[in-house]
Amino acid sequence: MALVPIIQPFAIKLVTTKEERMIRMSYTQGKVSKRTKILFPIVVTVIAGIIAPQSIPLIGFLMFGNLMKESGVVDGLSKSAQNELVNICTILLGLSIASTMKGDDFLKTSTLLIMCMGLIAFIFDTIGGVLFVKIINIFKKEKINPMIGAAGISAFPMSARVVQKLATKEDPQNFILMYSVSANVSGQIASVIAGGLILGLLS
Repeated sequence: MALVPIIQPFAIKLVTTKEERMIRMSYTQGKVSKRTKILFPIVVTVIAGIIAPQSIPLIGFLMFGNLMKESGVVDGLSKSAQNELVNICTILLGLSIASTMKGDDFLKTSTLLIMCMGLIAFIFDTIGGVLFVKIINIFKKEKINPMIGAAGISAFPMSARVVQKLATKEDPQNFILMYSVSANVSGQIASVIAGGLILGLLS
């Protein structure tokens, strides 16, 4: 995850031209109804549960946080979950992982192999996403910036920020952050479902 800002710019530039990275996308601001905002986490949880029941614990809590925020009836609980609770969980998670990361257990060939596999996966995810958008652009009159495809991974919201940074580097007036964030959210949800499917197959 921490290597995303280093890996993604290299991988994106490898399969795109400067002209493609400078593609601007029209944006029309629309209003999303309260009902849609509330139904979204519920529908996502139900669909994910049907496709991959093993993903429910993770996707369910992710969508539950979204539901708490959008419902507007549990403001205190929502603010606590976003601030105090998430900080406590981060500290406990960090301590529990750090306590098991002994030098002789961690510094192994298998650990380095897993890290290399993750690195390769991020590179191929990025390139695959960009190439997929380029294929879609063949059939579209209004072109999509291919870099949007690179944001379709689980590194949220880091990947979306990297894509926007690259866009403004090529053209300071090119703003594709909202498109990047939407692809990034989709990638996050899809990765949880894919993980659930793998757990279901292996268990």
